[in-house]
Amino acid sequence: MATVKNLSMAITGVVFSIFVSSSRVKAHVVDFPHTNSPPIDLLKVTSSLTGKAFDFPDVITNPNPPQVLFGGGEVLTFLKSTEDTNGQYVLIGGEGQPGNIILPHIHFDSDEWFYILDEGVRLYLGDQIYPKGITPGMNAPKGNLYAIDTKPGDLFFSPRGQIHAHQIIGTKPARELIVASPSGNLDKWFQLGGVPVTDPSNLPEPDFSKLGAAIAVAADYGLILSSNFGELEDKVYFDVPVPDEIVKNNRADELIALLDNNARPVPEPSSVLGVLAFGAFCAISIRKRKHKRNVF
Repeated sequence: MATVKNLSMAITGVVFSIFVSSSRVKAHVVDFPHTNSPPIDLLKVTSSLTGKAFDFPDVITNPNPPQVLFGGGEVLTFLKSTEDTNGQYVLIGGEGQPGNIILPHIHFDSDEWFYILDEGVRLYLGDQIYPKGITPGMNAPKGNLYAIDTKPGDLFFSPRGQIHAHQIIGTKPARELIVASPSGNLDKWFQLGGVPVTDPSNLPEPDFSKLGAAIAVAADYGLILSSNFGELEDKVYFDVPVPDEIVKNNRADELIALLDNNARPVPEPSSVLGVLAFGAFCAISIRKRKHKRNVF
């Protein structure tokens, strides 16, 4: 049985949005054109930075998970797809290369959990929740982002309508698990814009025409994307102490219940297929791309 309990063997690829190269920002606060927008209850911005690592539950994963090369050369592994769970959620594994950024974006059709596997992941979470049909900077004030340098075992919750982003700030590739619920067909959108991976040891080249086609229909999947920091948010706060109330509402119990349900189980793999599947994951995790590409 393939599970994500053994995290040292679990997945690769990075989730979400579009990766671009970027230098590390050193300022504590980055100012963009100012707008006056009241903050929401920061209980919406959550992590497990209390020192107690979240124990990710056993999940029966797809024995032959689809993989795609997406954006500037990152592999996404769909451990549980929309079909596997009857649309209740998707479970995606990923690995980001040093310096890569998942630019600010919003999901309107799914809540998300981010479970950090490695050092070097910086998560940006917004202080606003936007209803579907509202775009910050266009028909609503921009929000602010709070940068949180995570550690392995951290679990974060991001409700639908919240601006968020990711950055790999370490010197090594870093991995995480993403759960989106409901699935919002997020896996289908990634597959629309990605190149199928058939040989993890010999990754294909990115196909930016496919990526462009996915970007063109992002709104149909409940997504708002941005091409740079400042497009959706007014300020980014760095090195700000995380208030206690932020770390106490990562909805861990809700996630455990969701994963425990497991929806429609996928067929159990043979022991050989299980070894091959995990071998593919490990092969990708140790293989570094020698070049990075800008999407925009």
